[in-house]
Amino acid sequence: MEYGVFSHKGKNRKSNQDYYFAPDTKEADLSFIMVADGMGGHNAGDLASRLTVEYVTNCLKKEYSKKVDKKTLIGIIYDSINEANKRIYTMAKEDEHLHGMGTTLTLAVFKDKMVYIAHIGDSRCYIIRGKDVRQVTRDHSLVQELVDNGSITMDQMLGHPKKNLITRALGTEEKIKVDIFEEKLEPEDIILLCTDGLINYVKLDLLISDLANDLSPCSLVKTLGEKALEAGGKDDITIVAAKYTSHKKER
Repeated sequence: MEYGVFSHKGKNRKSNQDYYFAPDTKEADLSFIMVADGMGGHNAGDLASRLTVEYVTNCLKKEYSKKVDKKTLIGIIYDSINEANKRIYTMAKEDEHLHGMGTTLTLAVFKDKMVYIAHIGDSRCYIIRGKDVRQVTRDHSLVQELVDNGSITMDQMLGHPKKNLITRALGTEEKIKVDIFEEKLEPEDIILLCTDGLINYVKLDLLISDLANDLSPCSLVKTLGEKALEAGGKDDITIVAAKYTSHKKER
């Protein structure tokens, strides 16, 4: 696997409430990436996203082994996210300064030519295959519900006055529902995770069609992040990409 990361607080933010994880080495028994977009007053959003990513990362590193099968792996993913949710929810309930804090979370775990994606909120996961860009996750947001019931179009989502209202977030309720997706990978596929700071300013499918096919994940996320900033970039922008490379010896 090859990885790339771009994270920026945006032009109008004093701090970056996004948090992410990507391996610092290309050789690991378990490869995974994730992004989280925190919400809440003061530093609560920053705390929620950071603690969630750190906890889920530690759980995956601790519990995973080469012999883990698909069912067990998905169970580990569920358990780590649910436990992170309980911790954030309890902190927010016990400390009035943290009341209302929460975070989105989009996680991609790679194993045996497959990627398992866990999702809560309005951050997103895309698969890029050549010039084709496909959104895997579905936003948990009010505007997505309006699109689904035909009240607005996809093009009207970004300009909607309530586009930032999400309907599901980690840490805001005692129990959380996690969406899980499974995708089979082909060589050179790129899994891209991003917070809404990218999507609010960049039409990903149009931009990808103009880029070279052989861009590294590092070059890709840098290009996308800079385009978002050039287009306004008021919100936090975090992009994590992983490129699946075919090897004779499968990990």
